[in-house]
Amino acid sequence: MAKQRTIVGSPLTPTLLKELGAVDSLPSTPADFNPDEEWVNTYRIWTCHGYRESGNQNVGFLRIQKKTAREGNTFELHIEQAVLQTDAMINTIKTHITCMNNEYASPVQWTLSSHFTGPTGKALGELSATESVSIKGTTLTVETPTGIVHRHVDTPLTSDWSLFEAAQRWDAGQAAHLLVTMLEGLQTEKPEQHITYRGLSQIGDGSEATRLFRFVQLGTGILPTEYWLDTSHRLLVVTSMNKAHILDDQAQEIFTRDVERARNSYRKRISQRK
Repeated sequence: MAKQRTIVGSPLTPTLLKELGAVDSLPSTPADFNPDEEWVNTYRIWTCHGYRESGNQNVGFLRIQKKTAREGNTFELHIEQAVLQTDAMINTIKTHITCMNNEYASPVQWTLSSHFTGPTGKALGELSATESVSIKGTTLTVETPTGIVHRHVDTPLTSDWSLFEAAQRWDAGQAAHLLVTMLEGLQTEKPEQHITYRGLSQIGDGSEATRLFRFVQLGTGILPTEYWLDTSHRLLVVTSMNKAHILDDQAQEIFTRDVERARNSYRKRISQRK
């Protein structure tokens, strides 16, 4: 008899993530946390296959470090993202972004590298890419080992990673309605992104209850995205259809264990084929 599978049937929320076993409890925020100052947030990337009982798993991590500038109206984001893919392959992206200190954390220049490693841990150099990018006005200039490209971008501008920082500085009045163009992965332009405040929610009951601010992003070419912040304005969860970024200090260690299991499984499959 086939195992029964129950369709999730609703968008991911912090409460649903707890029901699905993606998180036991949301982390508490240090008393001295200030989104305007320097901080490090590490998120576990988790995906849902669509059923409650199976197919839901961690697939990577996203680490964001904010570095404030001594002078001027900019700051830096140092980002590392690693995602486990089919057959134990890993894609790792590292980028350093200089952002404007505005409500969008608008990127003005950055360097980005993308690398793949195979199931044995060997780097796949032919799939590597690097680039340096700067923006002046509405002109985006991309410099790669093969040449320089200029293209137009609409402003105001943000990126999906920039919004992880910017969300921590929004308030209900400011986000009555934000309209911005987003560079997804600092690559693909997604116009007309609308960001609105959707109120304060309570997750859990009694002494375990957590109050969360909720902001929603809707726009061209993206899945609806929700940002969930605690009352200290630390971003705890970002959800988008079947994917969630969950604040978790152990995310990198969990990823390392998941990679080793995936590589062992791959080696076993290969040996069985021989």
